[in-house]
Amino acid sequence: MDKAKSIEEIRLIPDIIGEAGIEKDLRVNPEVLSDLLGDKDLRVEEPFFIHYEVNRRQDAFHARINIKGKVHTNCSRCLSPMGYPVDLFLQSDYVPAPPEMVGELEAQRQSADTGYYRREILLGQFIVSELVLSLPIIYVCSDGCKGLCPQCGTNLNEGPCACTRSADPRMQVLAQFKNKL
Repeated sequence: MDKAKSIEEIRLIPDIIGEAGIEKDLRVNPEVLSDLLGDKDLRVEEPFFIHYEVNRRQDAFHARINIKGKVHTNCSRCLSPMGYPVDLFLQSDYVPAPPEMVGELEAQRQSADTGYYRREILLGQFIVSELVLSLPIIYVCSDGCKGLCPQCGTNLNEGPCACTRSADPRMQVLAQFKNKL
């Protein structure tokens, strides 16, 4: 298993990929991914593992990629530390770029299904963009997380707080109606 200094540096040269294709396992150190994610609230403490296979079909290439690892952060509701497992499967086809395409080919990708190449396939850029897009915006430790008490800050998952909640005066009419029933 090889170590990757940077995921973005994963590049394939189409001319040297034979009919049998390429299969490779990579180990990505935590500091490499921490820099890529660019989020101070996300921590990568263990290596990520990437396995990819690329098969040739004439001038087109089919890539299958598995990414496994874990990011650490705090729950957005209760602020408890938590780990978020990443188990991502990606597929993409790469076809030769038409002559009228200029600039960065990966940026012109219309969907995750098809990418373009000239002299090299920028597989790393695809992996990074899909990995970042697969991560949630809000991390929650469990579906039933109760969060923090808005008054005293007690973690409600650990038990009820000692706060007394006064009823909203606007709801008193409904409470009276409920008592009459």
